[in-house]
Amino acid sequence: MIKKLLLIFTCAIVLNANNLNEKIIHLIGNNKFVENKGLINYLFSKQDIYYDVNGNVKYVDLLNTLQENGLLHLGFSKPEDLTITFNINYDPIKSLKIISDSLKSLGYYHYFTKKLLYTKEGSLQWVINLKTEAAIDPLMLSKEFEKHKTKPTDIIKEGQLTWVYDVDTSLSTFNDAKSLVSGEEIDLKKPLRPYFLKVSSANKILINSKFGNRWFPHIVFYDRHLTIVEVIKKEQRHQKLEVEVPQYTRYMKIDDLFTLANIKRGLSVTIKEK
Repeated sequence: MIKKLLLIFTCAIVLNANNLNEKIIHLIGNNKFVENKGLINYLFSKQDIYYDVNGNVKYVDLLNTLQENGLLHLGFSKPEDLTITFNINYDPIKSLKIISDSLKSLGYYHYFTKKLLYTKEGSLQWVINLKTEAAIDPLMLSKEFEKHKTKPTDIIKEGQLTWVYDVDTSLSTFNDAKSLVSGEEIDLKKPLRPYFLKVSSANKILINSKFGNRWFPHIVFYDRHLTIVEVIKKEQRHQKLEVEVPQYTRYMKIDDLFTLANIKRGLSVTIKEK
């Protein structure tokens, strides 16, 4: 019995080692892996610390070790056309916003969507292209994903100019969605982008525009999957607005119909429980 347990344990270690080596090859390429096999064996001698309790690779830790030891090369000798594919198998609309927001947080606003494919099973494939002097840092992007309780399950570097990310968003949340507290007036400062708020147990929202604004309300309500529930647009200037919250609402976006400059002095919002 003891021999059998030792055999199972040994097999598990070997399988984990092989799996981790495969993930490393996906990130740095087979040639670099072979060239640096001795260093890699030393750096990753303790395989178990790179796995979570569910047996999934902890990419932030893995990428951090590779980058600290000069094994992750991202720069190009000249600007190149980089292609990145994101494969997601849960909540496609919500996931698309999370990935888009993560890219923006790293300063990537200008990219071209080559492909956007939804399937009836609920999966999403998003392929983008951008001109850049370096690949998007997978460590920094993985850290941004973590802020939204999202994580890569596989990252593959296919040549120098193509990357593929498989991303798990099954437990995702919006890190930048400000939660509204019932009965409390929330002061919203000058917006750099439309306000995105988390709403729960509410039937009415009271919104006040600060003095000096010229607010033309544009409000969107979303359910937990970020599917649009209702849109409110007002072509008249408003100083204040009380809106009813539709059933199943989880998030809301507050914007101006024309330009954010119209609400540059900010808004205040009060939520009422049902």
